[in-house]
Amino acid sequence: MKKYSRNRVNFKYAAFIVALTIMSACSNEFNQSDLSSGSTEPPMITSIADATENSTVQTGVLGNMYYIKGENLSTTTSIKYNGFDAGFNPTLVTDNTIISQIPLGAPYINASNKLTVETLYGVAEADFSLLTITGFDEGLVDGANAVTLNGGDFTDADQVLFVSGSEDDGNLVEREARIINKTASAITVEVPDGVIQAFIHVFVNGAIAQSTSYGFNYPIFTDELINGWELGGWDGAQELSTEVALGSTSIRRESLSWGGLTFVSNDMTEDLVIADYSAINFQIYPANSETIRVACALNDFDVQVELDLVPGEWNSFSIPLTDFYPPGTAPELITRIDFQEFSAGTAPFLFYVDQVGLIE
Repeated sequence: MKKYSRNRVNFKYAAFIVALTIMSACSNEFNQSDLSSGSTEPPMITSIADATENSTVQTGVLGNMYYIKGENLSTTTSIKYNGFDAGFNPTLVTDNTIISQIPLGAPYINASNKLTVETLYGVAEADFSLLTITGFDEGLVDGANAVTLNGGDFTDADQVLFVSGSEDDGNLVEREARIINKTASAITVEVPDGVIQAFIHVFVNGAIAQSTSYGFNYPIFTDELINGWELGGWDGAQELSTEVALGSTSIRRESLSWGGLTFVSNDMTEDLVIADYSAINFQIYPANSETIRVACALNDFDVQVELDLVPGEWNSFSIPLTDFYPPGTAPELITRIDFQEFSAGTAPFLFYVDQVGLIE
């Protein structure tokens, strides 16, 4: 299964974090004596709002900032999400508002779905579920290209969008995905037609969780060779096949010992600047028990990465380009990609390759 971790923060949210950091720098330790000037009445929570939009929500995304609004909050001593202590900065607390960040470690499924604020004079609770995307897997479901997003709590998810481009660049495209199945910890959707690269947005009770990049910023092979790349190899043969991870076509490769499959650029291929990309993604299906290892190389076999394979299933890989070339050693361009049989067993070796491309 292809796995991705959450690592993208939008510009607006990043700017908010910078501003918050500057504000927080003005305060050091929590000073208990500073609380004595606050209200002596029990606290109340009236609403919770996304801090970047100031829009009321019933669900929060792990790692994001929120306004906790209410009354008698200035003597706050603790903030907990589903029982998990969030900590807080007293300079960001007033009698009516607390600016709070949901910790990445807060439990988001099989939990009470409660936000709890404790002050010197009482405790207030509000219904508040949590949401995160920890990664996603790709595959076919009833013949359709599908993505299963993992994390949760997806119980109340009502919309999923594949979003590419941006309003600032004038090329924003939002494609709604059909929800195939959902549980608290996973939601499976059909990939909309026309998607090459996008970020997946899951909507739950006014909250929006965003995945890392789906697809490729630079595709090389999906259902066909793209961007002028050519296919070759040595000590074996390759052909197109309907044994696929996604789409309708893959590449079937049968090799002798140490034989290999080659993707090579030509004069029609635009320059592929290695510094513009972070990883190469692809899927390999070893079709016999002898095929247990393949080496992947970029440009030069001196920098290949060996991959252990599980026969009989699609093995998905996302290899950082720094695994091939440590910082400062990479060539300017990528011009060739090789998959060399490396099992050291008894030939023939048979594998399929699908969904080859680069991500930024």
